[in-house]
Amino acid sequence: MRLLSILMLLFCLVSCTSRNEKVRIVDSKGLPSELLLVVDDKIWQSDLADTLKAITQGSVPGLMQDEPFFKTVRISSRHYTQTYTTFHSKLFVHLQPDLKCAIVGVSRDVVAKPQIEVTVAAPNIESLRKFLSAKALYIRRLIDDAQIEMRAADIRRHYNRDLTQKVASAVGYGIKVPRQIRASKTGKDFAWVGTNLNEKDLNIVLYTLPWDGKDFANEELFVACRDSVMRENIPGSRPDQWMQTTKIDGSPILFSCVRDIDGRKTFEVRGLWEMRNGALGGPFVSLSRVDSVNNKVVVTEGFVYSPTTDKRDLLRTVEASLRTMYKTKIKK
Repeated sequence: MRLLSILMLLFCLVSCTSRNEKVRIVDSKGLPSELLLVVDDKIWQSDLADTLKAITQGSVPGLMQDEPFFKTVRISSRHYTQTYTTFHSKLFVHLQPDLKCAIVGVSRDVVAKPQIEVTVAAPNIESLRKFLSAKALYIRRLIDDAQIEMRAADIRRHYNRDLTQKVASAVGYGIKVPRQIRASKTGKDFAWVGTNLNEKDLNIVLYTLPWDGKDFANEELFVACRDSVMRENIPGSRPDQWMQTTKIDGSPILFSCVRDIDGRKTFEVRGLWEMRNGALGGPFVSLSRVDSVNNKVVVTEGFVYSPTTDKRDLLRTVEASLRTMYKTKIKK
């Protein structure tokens, strides 16, 4: 009986310790879009330093000026101490001679939350060179998506409930509207919300289009539909003004791809918008998904206006809101 009591006590102590360790996980730290790059000296002193800079500091597509993907803080592997463990985004790159080939691994919420750690390891420099060349976009997207999801998780906790409900009632689909957004406008199968500021102006639109069963991931069709919807719903101050997709020599400036986002096939488009016959303009990001049950294409778009400031983090804020899109129970 005494032995049983001791074993029960030990079990309780272990269980309590395990639970307390989970409770004690700390909040992650770091500025928005910040990335901690931890790399072996031998790698950084080789030509692969340029490759890693291209992955982490290459320009974000669809912006009006060059802005790097991440604000990178680089340290060598030997300087990685407890001070750096709670960064929200980390990329480790190191050599491991016992490996047979290069690998990449992903861990989340290791010592802080939210957090992502991406580790790239290879047996030698040449193997690492080939691997980084083949996986550059994949590695960058892992970190970029994780950072956007961190923002989306925060928006899901703290959002403008009134405008979120207003969008859902107007369109039949909803998004969580960031708290700093206060203005709104609705139309037929259309909703716009925005901050109405002269700088750091955030805007989100949600609208639906009929789906004929064909592939919706078509840039030409996208621009035609987008410009038609924006002309009707986002006019300027004069009759000859309305929002449209920016074109050069008749061709729109777009970066598009088909991706899986939250388990759904998504047509992602990044580009520039402008006010026809006006001075306004800026970048936008659009996510289009098919609702095959209701034969609709659901389009969510975020665009920003901030002529004298950087726009990367502004655009990521509205993009995070787009990731919160959901089907409502309201019949349309």
